[in-house]
Amino acid sequence: MNATFKILFVSFFVFVCHIGCKEDDSDTAPQIESTKELQLINMYDNEISVLVDDFVKQTEALQMSILTFQSSTTTTNLESAKTQWKNMQSVWKQLELYDLGTVAASFISFEINRWPTDPTRIEEEILGSDTINEAYVASLGSSSKGIAGIEYLLFSEQQDIASTLELFTTETNAQRRVEYLVSVSKNLTTKSYELDTLWSENREEFIVALENGISGSQNQVINAMIALTEEIIISKLGDPLGDSNDGILDASKFEGFSSEFSKEIIQQHLISLRRCFTGEFTDASNQIGFDDFLLLFNSSELVDKISMQFSICQDQLDNIQGSLEDTLISNPDNVILLKDSFRDLLVLLKVDMANILGAIITFNDNDGD
Repeated sequence: MNATFKILFVSFFVFVCHIGCKEDDSDTAPQIESTKELQLINMYDNEISVLVDDFVKQTEALQMSILTFQSSTTTTNLESAKTQWKNMQSVWKQLELYDLGTVAASFISFEINRWPTDPTRIEEEILGSDTINEAYVASLGSSSKGIAGIEYLLFSEQQDIASTLELFTTETNAQRRVEYLVSVSKNLTTKSYELDTLWSENREEFIVALENGISGSQNQVINAMIALTEEIIISKLGDPLGDSNDGILDASKFEGFSSEFSKEIIQQHLISLRRCFTGEFTDASNQIGFDDFLLLFNSSELVDKISMQFSICQDQLDNIQGSLEDTLISNPDNVILLKDSFRDLLVLLKVDMANILGAIITFNDNDGD
Protein backbone atom coordinates (compact mmCIF):
# COMPACT_ATOMS: atom_id res chain seq x y z
CA MET A 1 0.00 0.00 0.00
CA ASN A 2 1.36 3.41 -1.00
CA ALA A 3 -0.15 5.30 1.94
CA THR A 4 2.06 8.31 1.34
CA PHE A 5 0.63 8.71 -2.15
CA LYS A 6 -2.93 8.68 -0.85
CA ILE A 7 -2.21 11.17 1.92
CA LEU A 8 -0.38 13.58 -0.36
CA PHE A 9 -2.99 13.25 -3.09
CA VAL A 10 -5.92 13.91 -0.78
CA SER A 11 -4.16 16.74 1.05
CA PHE A 12 -3.36 18.47 -2.21
CA PHE A 13 -6.86 17.92 -3.50
CA VAL A 14 -8.49 19.30 -0.36
CA PHE A 15 -6.29 22.39 -0.71
CA VAL A 16 -7.28 22.83 -4.36
CA CYS A 17 -10.97 22.37 -3.53
CA HIS A 18 -10.73 24.82 -0.64
CA ILE A 19 -9.24 27.52 -2.87
CA GLY A 20 -11.68 26.80 -5.69
CA CYS A 21 -14.76 26.79 -3.48
CA LYS A 22 -14.06 30.32 -2.36
CA GLU A 23 -14.50 31.50 -5.91
CA ASP A 24 -16.97 29.09 -7.46
CA ASP A 25 -18.17 25.72 -6.22
CA SER A 26 -18.39 24.54 -9.83
CA ASP A 27 -14.62 24.90 -10.12
CA THR A 28 -14.17 21.73 -8.04
CA ALA A 29 -16.39 19.62 -10.29
CA PRO A 30 -13.67 18.63 -12.81
CA GLN A 31 -11.30 17.59 -10.03
CA ILE A 32 -13.99 15.56 -8.27
CA GLU A 33 -14.91 13.93 -11.57
CA SER A 34 -11.31 13.00 -12.35
CA THR A 35 -10.87 11.55 -8.86
CA LYS A 36 -14.03 9.51 -9.27
CA GLU A 37 -12.69 8.14 -12.55
CA LEU A 38 -9.45 7.15 -10.81
CA GLN A 39 -11.49 5.35 -8.16
CA LEU A 40 -13.47 3.41 -10.76
CA ILE A 41 -10.36 2.51 -12.74
CA ASN A 42 -8.76 1.25 -9.54
CA MET A 43 -11.89 -0.71 -8.67
CA TYR A 44 -12.14 -2.38 -12.07
CA ASP A 45 -8.48 -3.02 -12.87
CA ASN A 46 -7.31 -4.00 -9.39
CA GLU A 47 -10.37 -5.73 -7.95
CA ILE A 48 -13.23 -6.64 -10.28
CA SER A 49 -11.15 -7.98 -13.16
CA VAL A 50 -8.76 -9.73 -10.76
CA LEU A 51 -11.63 -11.45 -8.95
CA VAL A 52 -13.34 -12.42 -12.21
CA ASP A 53 -10.13 -13.99 -13.52
CA ASP A 54 -9.68 -15.89 -10.26
CA PHE A 55 -13.31 -17.02 -10.29
CA VAL A 56 -12.88 -18.48 -13.77
CA LYS A 57 -9.78 -20.38 -12.63
CA GLN A 58 -11.53 -21.65 -9.51
CA THR A 59 -14.61 -22.88 -11.42
CA GLU A 60 -12.35 -24.64 -13.92
CA ALA A 61 -10.47 -26.29 -11.05
CA LEU A 62 -13.77 -27.32 -9.44
CA GLN A 63 -14.95 -28.86 -12.70
CA MET A 64 -11.71 -30.81 -13.02
CA SER A 65 -11.96 -32.09 -9.44
CA ILE A 66 -15.54 -33.22 -10.06
CA LEU A 67 -14.55 -34.96 -13.31
CA THR A 68 -11.82 -36.74 -11.35
CA PHE A 69 -14.45 -37.80 -8.82
CA GLN A 70 -16.64 -39.06 -11.65
CA SER A 71 -13.82 -41.27 -12.96
CA SER A 72 -13.03 -42.57 -9.48
CA THR A 73 -15.74 -42.07 -6.86
CA THR A 74 -13.52 -42.30 -3.80
CA THR A 75 -13.58 -40.54 -0.46
CA THR A 76 -10.32 -38.79 -1.31
CA ASN A 77 -11.68 -37.40 -4.57
CA LEU A 78 -14.91 -36.33 -2.92
CA GLU A 79 -12.95 -34.47 -0.24
CA SER A 80 -10.87 -32.81 -2.94
CA ALA A 81 -14.00 -31.60 -4.75
CA LYS A 82 -15.44 -30.26 -1.49
CA THR A 83 -12.23 -28.35 -0.74
CA GLN A 84 -12.17 -26.85 -4.22
CA TRP A 85 -15.82 -25.82 -3.87
CA LYS A 86 -14.82 -23.82 -0.79
CA ASN A 87 -11.94 -22.19 -2.67
CA MET A 88 -14.27 -21.18 -5.47
CA GLN A 89 -17.00 -20.00 -3.09
CA SER A 90 -14.52 -17.76 -1.24
CA VAL A 91 -13.73 -15.89 -4.45
CA TRP A 92 -17.38 -15.62 -5.46
CA LYS A 93 -18.37 -14.14 -2.10
CA GLN A 94 -15.94 -11.29 -2.68
CA LEU A 95 -17.03 -10.82 -6.29
CA GLU A 96 -20.72 -10.91 -5.38
CA LEU A 97 -20.55 -7.27 -4.25
CA TYR A 98 -19.93 -6.15 -7.83
CA ASP A 99 -23.22 -7.21 -9.40
CA LEU A 100 -23.62 -3.87 -11.16
CA GLY A 101 -24.90 -2.17 -14.28
CA THR A 102 -25.06 -4.31 -17.41
CA VAL A 103 -23.77 -7.33 -15.49
CA ALA A 104 -26.63 -7.04 -12.98
CA ALA A 105 -29.15 -6.49 -15.78
CA SER A 106 -28.09 -9.81 -17.34
CA PHE A 107 -29.15 -11.67 -14.14
CA ILE A 108 -26.08 -13.87 -14.53
CA SER A 109 -25.50 -13.79 -10.78
CA PHE A 110 -28.72 -15.78 -10.31
CA GLU A 111 -27.45 -18.41 -12.74
CA ILE A 112 -24.16 -18.59 -10.86
CA ASN A 113 -25.56 -18.68 -7.33
CA ARG A 114 -29.24 -18.70 -6.41
CA TRP A 115 -29.56 -19.11 -2.66
CA PRO A 116 -31.33 -20.91 -1.13
CA THR A 117 -31.20 -23.82 -3.53
CA ASP A 118 -34.14 -26.16 -4.14
CA PRO A 119 -33.20 -29.69 -2.94
CA THR A 120 -36.63 -31.10 -3.81
CA ARG A 121 -36.32 -30.04 -7.44
CA ILE A 122 -32.75 -31.34 -7.67
CA GLU A 123 -33.82 -34.73 -6.33
CA GLU A 124 -36.73 -34.82 -8.78
CA GLU A 125 -34.32 -34.25 -11.67
CA ILE A 126 -32.02 -37.01 -10.43
CA LEU A 127 -34.96 -39.42 -10.09
CA GLY A 128 -36.27 -38.46 -13.54
CA SER A 129 -35.57 -40.00 -16.93
CA ASP A 130 -34.40 -37.07 -19.06
CA THR A 131 -30.84 -37.21 -20.32
CA ILE A 132 -28.66 -35.23 -17.96
CA ASN A 133 -26.01 -33.07 -19.63
CA GLU A 134 -24.94 -29.44 -19.54
CA ALA A 135 -27.56 -28.38 -22.08
CA TYR A 136 -30.29 -29.91 -19.96
CA VAL A 137 -29.01 -28.31 -16.76
CA ALA A 138 -28.81 -24.95 -18.54
CA SER A 139 -32.56 -25.17 -19.19
CA LEU A 140 -33.37 -25.62 -15.49
CA GLY A 141 -34.27 -22.90 -13.03
CA SER A 142 -31.42 -21.16 -11.24
CA SER A 143 -32.33 -22.69 -7.85
CA SER A 144 -31.56 -26.17 -9.21
CA LYS A 145 -27.94 -25.52 -10.16
CA GLY A 146 -25.05 -23.14 -9.63
CA ILE A 147 -22.82 -22.81 -6.58
CA ALA A 148 -25.57 -23.55 -4.06
CA GLY A 149 -26.74 -26.57 -6.05
CA ILE A 150 -23.23 -28.02 -6.10
CA GLU A 151 -22.94 -27.43 -2.35
CA TYR A 152 -26.09 -29.45 -1.76
CA LEU A 153 -24.78 -32.31 -3.88
CA LEU A 154 -21.27 -32.41 -2.44
CA PHE A 155 -22.13 -31.86 1.21
CA SER A 156 -25.59 -33.47 1.40
CA GLU A 157 -26.85 -31.15 4.16
CA GLN A 158 -24.10 -31.98 6.67
CA GLN A 159 -24.18 -35.75 6.23
CA ASP A 160 -20.90 -37.50 6.99
CA ILE A 161 -18.71 -38.16 3.98
CA ALA A 162 -19.38 -41.89 3.96
CA SER A 163 -23.14 -41.28 3.66
CA THR A 164 -22.58 -38.69 0.95
CA LEU A 165 -20.35 -41.07 -0.98
CA GLU A 166 -23.05 -43.76 -0.89
CA LEU A 167 -25.42 -41.40 -2.66
CA PHE A 168 -22.97 -41.31 -5.58
CA THR A 169 -22.09 -45.01 -5.56
CA THR A 170 -24.69 -47.44 -4.20
CA GLU A 171 -27.99 -45.61 -3.90
CA THR A 172 -30.72 -45.70 -6.54
CA ASN A 173 -29.89 -43.38 -9.45
CA ALA A 174 -26.34 -42.92 -8.15
CA GLN A 175 -25.03 -42.62 -11.71
CA ARG A 176 -27.56 -39.91 -12.53
CA ARG A 177 -26.50 -38.04 -9.38
CA VAL A 178 -22.90 -38.07 -10.61
CA GLU A 179 -24.01 -36.93 -14.06
CA TYR A 180 -26.05 -34.12 -12.54
CA LEU A 181 -23.09 -32.96 -10.45
CA VAL A 182 -20.76 -33.00 -13.46
CA SER A 183 -23.27 -31.17 -15.66
CA VAL A 184 -23.92 -28.47 -13.06
CA SER A 185 -20.18 -27.91 -12.64
CA LYS A 186 -19.73 -27.59 -16.41
CA ASN A 187 -22.59 -25.11 -16.58
CA LEU A 188 -21.03 -23.08 -13.76
CA THR A 189 -17.76 -22.90 -15.66
CA THR A 190 -19.62 -21.74 -18.76
CA LYS A 191 -21.31 -19.03 -16.72
CA SER A 192 -17.94 -17.89 -15.36
CA TYR A 193 -16.76 -17.41 -18.95
CA GLU A 194 -19.89 -15.41 -19.71
CA LEU A 195 -19.31 -13.24 -16.64
CA ASP A 196 -15.73 -12.61 -17.75
CA THR A 197 -16.94 -11.55 -21.20
CA LEU A 198 -19.62 -9.28 -19.76
CA TRP A 199 -17.17 -7.42 -17.53
CA SER A 200 -14.49 -7.21 -20.24
CA GLU A 201 -16.97 -5.71 -22.69
CA ASN A 202 -18.30 -3.22 -20.14
CA ARG A 203 -15.09 -1.91 -18.55
CA GLU A 204 -15.30 1.39 -20.40
CA GLU A 205 -19.00 1.79 -19.60
CA PHE A 206 -18.23 1.28 -15.91
CA ILE A 207 -15.35 3.73 -15.59
CA VAL A 208 -16.92 6.58 -17.61
CA ALA A 209 -20.27 6.54 -15.76
CA LEU A 210 -19.27 9.48 -13.56
CA GLU A 211 -22.68 11.06 -13.08
CA ASN A 212 -24.15 11.38 -9.59
CA GLY A 213 -27.53 9.82 -10.44
CA ILE A 214 -28.65 6.21 -10.15
CA SER A 215 -26.87 5.27 -13.39
CA GLY A 216 -23.52 6.51 -12.09
CA SER A 217 -21.08 3.72 -11.25
CA GLN A 218 -20.04 5.17 -7.90
CA ASN A 219 -23.67 5.52 -6.88
CA GLN A 220 -24.33 1.92 -7.91
CA VAL A 221 -21.37 0.68 -5.87
CA ILE A 222 -22.58 2.56 -2.79
CA ASN A 223 -25.98 0.94 -3.20
CA ALA A 224 -24.34 -2.46 -3.64
CA MET A 225 -22.37 -2.01 -0.41
CA ILE A 226 -25.55 -1.07 1.42
CA ALA A 227 -27.58 -3.90 -0.11
CA LEU A 228 -24.96 -6.51 0.79
CA THR A 229 -24.68 -5.23 4.36
CA GLU A 230 -28.48 -5.37 4.68
CA GLU A 231 -28.50 -8.91 3.31
CA ILE A 232 -25.92 -9.98 5.90
CA ILE A 233 -28.03 -8.46 8.69
CA ILE A 234 -31.44 -9.67 7.57
CA SER A 235 -30.95 -12.92 5.67
CA LYS A 236 -27.53 -14.31 6.47
CA LEU A 237 -27.66 -13.66 10.23
CA GLY A 238 -31.16 -12.46 11.09
CA ASP A 239 -33.07 -15.40 9.61
CA PRO A 240 -31.02 -18.06 11.46
CA LEU A 241 -31.48 -16.00 14.64
CA GLY A 242 -35.24 -16.20 14.15
CA ASP A 243 -35.80 -12.50 13.45
CA SER A 244 -38.53 -13.40 10.96
CA ASN A 245 -39.70 -16.54 12.78
CA ASP A 246 -40.72 -15.52 16.32
CA GLY A 247 -37.20 -15.92 17.64
CA ILE A 248 -36.90 -19.60 16.74
CA LEU A 249 -33.25 -20.40 16.05
CA ASP A 250 -32.68 -22.28 12.80
CA ALA A 251 -29.10 -23.01 11.69
CA SER A 252 -30.37 -24.40 8.37
CA LYS A 253 -31.15 -20.79 7.38
CA PHE A 254 -27.44 -19.98 7.21
CA GLU A 255 -26.05 -19.62 3.73
CA GLY A 256 -23.45 -22.36 3.65
CA PHE A 257 -25.29 -24.54 6.17
CA SER A 258 -24.61 -27.80 4.33
CA SER A 259 -20.89 -27.09 4.07
CA GLU A 260 -20.70 -25.33 7.45
CA PHE A 261 -19.03 -22.52 5.53
CA SER A 262 -21.32 -19.73 6.74
CA LYS A 263 -18.70 -17.97 8.83
CA GLU A 264 -16.24 -17.89 5.94
CA ILE A 265 -18.94 -16.48 3.66
CA ILE A 266 -19.47 -13.55 6.04
CA GLN A 267 -15.68 -13.15 6.29
CA GLN A 268 -15.30 -12.85 2.52
CA HIS A 269 -18.13 -10.32 2.31
CA LEU A 270 -16.44 -8.26 5.02
CA ILE A 271 -13.10 -8.36 3.20
CA SER A 272 -14.78 -7.21 -0.01
CA LEU A 273 -16.71 -4.37 1.67
CA ARG A 274 -13.66 -3.10 3.53
CA ARG A 275 -11.42 -3.12 0.46
CA CYS A 276 -14.12 -1.38 -1.56
CA PHE A 277 -14.21 1.40 1.05
CA THR A 278 -10.44 1.89 1.19
CA GLY A 279 -9.58 1.14 -2.45
CA GLU A 280 -6.61 -0.86 -1.18
CA PHE A 281 -6.99 -3.76 -3.58
CA THR A 282 -3.34 -4.21 -4.64
CA ASP A 283 0.00 -2.49 -4.25
CA ALA A 284 -0.70 -0.26 -7.25
CA SER A 285 -0.08 3.46 -6.78
CA ASN A 286 -3.71 4.25 -7.54
CA GLN A 287 -5.66 3.19 -4.45
CA ILE A 288 -8.40 5.80 -4.45
CA GLY A 289 -11.40 4.63 -2.41
CA PHE A 290 -14.47 6.02 -0.70
CA ASP A 291 -12.35 7.06 2.27
CA ASP A 292 -10.50 9.48 -0.01
CA PHE A 293 -13.76 10.98 -1.24
CA LEU A 294 -14.91 11.54 2.32
CA LEU A 295 -11.63 13.33 3.03
CA LEU A 296 -12.30 15.60 0.08
CA PHE A 297 -15.49 16.63 1.86
CA ASN A 298 -13.63 17.24 5.13
CA SER A 299 -15.13 14.14 6.73
CA SER A 300 -12.04 12.58 8.30
CA GLU A 301 -14.02 11.82 11.46
CA LEU A 302 -16.46 9.68 9.50
CA VAL A 303 -13.56 7.89 7.79
CA ASP A 304 -12.24 7.00 11.23
CA LYS A 305 -15.68 5.83 12.41
CA ILE A 306 -16.23 3.60 9.38
CA SER A 307 -12.71 2.19 9.57
CA MET A 308 -13.22 1.45 13.26
CA GLN A 309 -16.56 -0.21 12.58
CA PHE A 310 -15.01 -2.52 10.01
CA SER A 311 -12.52 -3.53 12.72
CA ILE A 312 -15.35 -4.10 15.19
CA CYS A 313 -17.14 -6.35 12.67
CA GLN A 314 -13.94 -8.32 12.23
CA ASP A 315 -13.44 -8.58 15.99
CA GLN A 316 -16.96 -9.92 16.46
CA LEU A 317 -16.40 -12.45 13.70
CA ASP A 318 -13.11 -13.51 15.27
CA ASN A 319 -14.86 -13.93 18.64
CA ILE A 320 -16.91 -16.75 17.15
CA GLN A 321 -14.98 -19.94 17.80
CA GLY A 322 -15.82 -22.72 15.39
CA SER A 323 -18.69 -22.53 12.93
CA LEU A 324 -21.63 -20.13 12.95
CA GLU A 325 -23.90 -23.16 12.92
CA ASP A 326 -22.49 -24.50 16.20
CA THR A 327 -22.27 -21.04 17.78
CA LEU A 328 -25.95 -20.37 17.07
CA ILE A 329 -26.79 -23.27 19.37
CA SER A 330 -24.04 -22.92 21.99
CA ASN A 331 -23.76 -19.13 22.22
CA PRO A 332 -26.34 -17.25 20.11
CA ASP A 333 -25.45 -13.96 21.83
CA ASN A 334 -22.18 -13.93 19.88
CA VAL A 335 -24.11 -14.20 16.62
CA ILE A 336 -26.37 -11.35 17.77
CA LEU A 337 -23.31 -9.22 18.53
CA LEU A 338 -21.97 -9.96 15.06
CA LYS A 339 -25.27 -8.94 13.48
CA ASP A 340 -25.38 -5.75 15.57
CA SER A 341 -21.87 -4.81 14.44
CA PHE A 342 -23.00 -4.96 10.82
CA ARG A 343 -26.12 -2.97 11.73
CA ASP A 344 -23.90 -0.18 13.06
CA LEU A 345 -21.82 -0.36 9.88
CA LEU A 346 -24.99 -0.08 7.80
CA VAL A 347 -25.98 3.19 9.47
CA LEU A 348 -22.57 4.69 8.76
CA LEU A 349 -22.71 3.64 5.09
CA LYS A 350 -26.36 4.21 4.32
CA VAL A 351 -26.95 7.40 6.26
CA ASP A 352 -23.66 9.18 6.87
CA MET A 353 -21.47 8.25 3.90
CA ALA A 354 -24.32 8.25 1.37
CA ASN A 355 -25.51 11.68 2.50
CA ILE A 356 -22.07 13.26 2.34
CA LEU A 357 -21.37 11.84 -1.11
CA GLY A 358 -24.87 12.72 -2.36
CA ALA A 359 -25.74 9.13 -3.22
CA ILE A 360 -29.26 8.19 -4.29
CA ILE A 361 -30.24 5.08 -2.34
CA THR A 362 -32.30 2.66 -4.39
CA PHE A 363 -32.02 -0.53 -2.27
CA ASN A 364 -34.29 0.27 0.66
CA ASP A 365 -36.94 -2.46 0.84
CA ASN A 366 -35.00 -4.15 3.65
CA ASP A 367 -33.06 -1.59 5.56
CA GLY A 368 -32.01 -3.71 8.52
CA ASP A 369 -32.69 -0.84 10.91
